[in-house]
Amino acid sequence: MTAARRLLLLLTGINLVNYLDRYVVAAIMEPLGQELHLSDAQRGRMTFVFIVVYMCAAPLFGYLADRFHRPRLVASGVVLWSLATLGAAFVHSYGALLVTRSLVGVGEAAYATLGPAMLADGFPESERTKKFTWFYLAIPVGSAFGYGLGGLVAGVWGWRASFLVAGVPGLVLALWMAFQADPERGGMDTTPDADAGLPYLTRLRHVFLNRIWLACTASYVAYTFAMGGLSMWGPTLLQRRFAVSTAQAGIAFGGLAVVTGILGTFMGGYLTDRWQARWPDAGILVSGATLLLAAPVVAWALGTGSLGMVYALFFLGMFLLFVNTSPVNALTVSCLPASVRATGVGLNVFFIHLMGDAISPEWVGHRADALHAQGLAGGDALARALVLVLPAIVISGLALGWARRQREPV
Repeated sequence: MTAARRLLLLLTGINLVNYLDRYVVAAIMEPLGQELHLSDAQRGRMTFVFIVVYMCAAPLFGYLADRFHRPRLVASGVVLWSLATLGAAFVHSYGALLVTRSLVGVGEAAYATLGPAMLADGFPESERTKKFTWFYLAIPVGSAFGYGLGGLVAGVWGWRASFLVAGVPGLVLALWMAFQADPERGGMDTTPDADAGLPYLTRLRHVFLNRIWLACTASYVAYTFAMGGLSMWGPTLLQRRFAVSTAQAGIAFGGLAVVTGILGTFMGGYLTDRWQARWPDAGILVSGATLLLAAPVVAWALGTGSLGMVYALFFLGMFLLFVNTSPVNALTVSCLPASVRATGVGLNVFFIHLMGDAISPEWVGHRADALHAQGLAGGDALARALVLVLPAIVISGLALGWARRQREPV
């Protein structure tokens, strides 16, 4: 196995554990909140604290990644988030829980910022969408493990045990990552990096003048807002509206995430690879169209009172949303010169979470609390609150249309 393929395998494994850790919280939201006597807004704030720390740490790691050995930086971050997840199993107050989730955010920022940049330096641009497809398949698979495993373990041993199970795998992967070679920055790019010799602040300015990067980041901000609200509150909606147990809700939502995520991510990569030679903007067109189609499907899912119809509509809606993943992320990385690639990814992470899933779970929670106080049943209030994600899905698709028109750089 080549060094690049080994790095892809390892980073994909870390990505999977990353999302397992993140969505364990969604699976156990109800029993955790009941034991610690938390409101919906407080439950949503756990995601807010995690994401705020995560997004603030991302640009710092992007800066460090353009200067230091990236695999070791990733390994240190994975160790930190794994230990923090293990620590969450022993908390007995809301404040302590927020501290552990904030430390998870620091650790995940190291990996999320450096991983895509290292992969871009390991494979030529013509192969990146295909390789990123495998890398981003870990998102639905890891999310499914988080929902399913978290719900099952919590149903048998309680919610604290779910954190213990989620925290161990990262320590093993971190040890392996620490001994990997750092790929040459820009070694696989077809055009020379004209920014390489410029001062850092000048190169940073060029990131913000890159219209493709700006358009992809704007689209992913809205996409992350929508996915943050849906993914965090989806299992709870099943429990409240349809009296589904914690274990069943975790397994059901996890199953939906893994199947639709695999199919959607593969479809996005396949269609982009198949059509890109003929239409250079194929990835943008595929992503934008499927996002716009997803909005009415998700709206219908939130409005129906049939559990079977909810499953069917969430399946279709999540499939359409996941098609977006690999084309947009591959373009976001490839449009930047190697000398600021990790910094650009770090800034992308900062903005998509600052205005995305850092705020959407808590906004949905506040809205659900307000609707419940007005007399709506818990499940109906939460469904109405989740309508907040629909405009974001539409904006995400429209932003990619703007990216297509602005394909040529300044």
